[in-house]
Amino acid sequence: MATGVLTGTASAAPYPVTTDVNTAIASGFSRPATTAPPGSNRADCRDRNGRDPVILLHGTALNQDANLAYLAPTLANAGYCVFSLTYGQTSWSGNVGGLGDKDRSARQAAALMDRVLAATHARKVDFVGHSQGGAIAQLVSQLPGRAQHIDAIIGLSAPNRGFSRTGNITDRLPAAAREPGENDWGPRHANIRYVNLATAFDEIVTPWQNSLMTAGDNVTNTRVQDVCPTSQIGHLGMAFSPTVAALVRSSLDPGHRVPIPCGDDYPG
Repeated sequence: MATGVLTGTASAAPYPVTTDVNTAIASGFSRPATTAPPGSNRADCRDRNGRDPVILLHGTALNQDANLAYLAPTLANAGYCVFSLTYGQTSWSGNVGGLGDKDRSARQAAALMDRVLAATHARKVDFVGHSQGGAIAQLVSQLPGRAQHIDAIIGLSAPNRGFSRTGNITDRLPAAAREPGENDWGPRHANIRYVNLATAFDEIVTPWQNSLMTAGDNVTNTRVQDVCPTSQIGHLGMAFSPTVAALVRSSLDPGHRVPIPCGDDYPG
């Protein structure tokens, strides 16, 4: 089942930010998949700067609390209205998500999107997806009537061209959707901004260029090492990085970019 219940405000900002990746994942797996990361799923949230609500999507074999314990409170503390869910659970996966049928996962994420739009009275949302979460966001945009309500899709090491050069990803879309200039998850939409953040040290999406899209007016591709040359951040670390979080914030609100810090990041 998918878990993404909207609740009232549980606590006031600042929300606690988890910087220890291993602790975040262990803690997230020890709690029910319905557990939202700090700052997320506040149904009464209103962004006083008028920005889109942000929906965060976790990666494969994770859940919302395990994967988003850094990014959710970081964005919430910056004033964003943040929402999340655990999608893609199976009958055998317990509180771990991202393991089920991707089409069903996309429908679960779309249902959360509908609830967010209704609760916040926003016209559009922004998606930020780590790894498989980026693919799920793009699949949501292929569902009837959804693309018009999406402003941006930001992928963090998302498999835009598959997980590996040998193609160990099962893609059920028609061949026409994978022509040059498209991605593995369907045609791009002219009204959506696509931002793809990649790392040269990615161990899952390899080569790292598979995280990128063919250039276009509505596509921005950024490699972390082009911003912070000494960074050795790995695939999992992309969701726990101050560098990546700053890039995400600048992508969500291009008119108010924030300084990009460089420093130590989780390498794997």
